Order: sequence, then C-alpha cells, then structure tokens
Amino acid sequence: MTELAAEIHRAIQAYCAQARALPLTATDFYDWLAALPPDRRAEVKAQGMRASKAEPEFLSFCLEWRGYTLWNFMAGHLSLEAFDHWVASGQSAGKLPRRQPAASGNTTPHPRA
Repeated sequence: MTELAAEIHRAIQAYCAQARALPLTATDFYDWLAALPPDRRAEVKAQGMRASKAEPEFLSFCLEWRGYTLWNFMAGHLSLEAFDHWVASGQSAGKLPRRQPAASGNTTPHPRA
C-alpha cells in the first residue's frame, strides 16, 4: 500500500469510527437496504442489522444521512496531496451507497490549499 493510500485508508477508518456515537436504528438499516442493488440487498438482509453495524458501507450511509459527509471529512483530514489523489480516484471509500453530498460540499476548496 502506498503512503497516500495508507493515509486515505486511515482517514476513512476515522470517518467510519464516528458512527459509534450514533444510535443506529432499524430505520437506518431499511433505508440502507433500499439504496442497495437487489443482489447486495438480499445478501445484507440475510446477514441482518447486527452484522451490518460492522460494515463500513452501512456506517458511511448512516453518517451521510445525518449530514456527516465523507467529502468534507476527507477534506479536513487528508494532506493536500492525499486529498487530490482521493478526488482523482473517485471520491469514495469503495462501494458506498449514500445520499450525494450537497453541491456546495463538493466545490469547497481543500481547507489547507
């Protein structure tokens, strides 16, 4: 893993760790299920909500739903070089089904630029 990839990975882990303070509910789980592709939905539903509480995709979905956008978190926690690399690679933490951040969130320059 390159230095930039490691920095991005650590930031994504820190982002998902914020979800520990959230009350994750059945409503969150069913909203997330509705956002998933049908084949993934069946798999997740079979595993249940309890297993989903350890899934970064579910945690990210819950954070995004409450206004804690991944984009803004990464902008504030990555070096400029790592942030640029993350943006160029698609601005995601993998296959994260989530509501899109507000347009203003995606156009804000990096805070350390």
